[in-house]
Amino acid sequence: MNMRQLEIFLAVSESLSITKTAQMLYLSQPAISKTIRELEEAIGIQLFDRINNKLSLNESGRVFRIKAMQLMADYVALENFKSTGVESVPLRIGVSLTIAANSLDPAITSFRKKYADTPLKIYCENVKQIQERLNSGEIDIAFTEGFESNVSYYQEVLSQYKLYIVGKPKMIQELQTLPLREFLLNTPFLLREKGSTLRDCFDEATHQIGIEVVPFIESINTEVLTQSVQSGLGVTVLPEPFVKPLLESGVLNRIEVGNLSMKTVNYAVMMAGKTISEVHREMIDCFKFSEQK
Repeated sequence: MNMRQLEIFLAVSESLSITKTAQMLYLSQPAISKTIRELEEAIGIQLFDRINNKLSLNESGRVFRIKAMQLMADYVALENFKSTGVESVPLRIGVSLTIAANSLDPAITSFRKKYADTPLKIYCENVKQIQERLNSGEIDIAFTEGFESNVSYYQEVLSQYKLYIVGKPKMIQELQTLPLREFLLNTPFLLREKGSTLRDCFDEATHQIGIEVVPFIESINTEVLTQSVQSGLGVTVLPEPFVKPLLESGVLNRIEVGNLSMKTVNYAVMMAGKTISEVHREMIDCFKFSEQK
């Protein structure tokens, strides 16, 4: 049994005429009759009753017709899978909290314009959690800053964030004139937890000048730290897109002490060897465009 036999069977079952089916399919009547006979022999069941030179589906034929129609519909769907089915495959992504705050909404809105029917599962977490999900196969793409680089991953650069030390304007005036070492050792720092990209970048920069900064407050929540800084409890390290509105409004000021310079590099990451589909490419491009605006 093959799909061509089923196609001809369905045509005959619709017209109940070998002659009409032959005309419709541009085949000879003997070819149609031969195909139906071979199909019946292949499945071991007679599908038509032939009474007074007239065809009619018997009970087995009616049941078989229902199954054949379902199979043909599935076959057509598979043939069109590239243009239609790919969109129905769920896409799972992990987005770091910092990138999510900056680009998640515009990136997903842009993606939906082209792939409105693609199911999405989105995790917004810290870098470590996202990396664990990628390694375990829970997500297809990670959008994150400062990701570990090795041969197990395929990476594309999305953007770079400058990192600023910021505090309340009044506090800045008092701290701005201090030498770098004195500033780092005597200022109350409010920092993210070790293992977060913001903390790792800050620790790396201070270690290069031989200083270990012990934070006054440590938190996994950047928003908590930002609120505490606005209350005057100390200073913190924030990425430029996150802190830009606060700087422009004058709620916080940037502290520039010595030559301390920090930045993070942001990536789209997939497991090496994983096929990058058109859907994957569109999602990566949407985040890349949103990040670079």
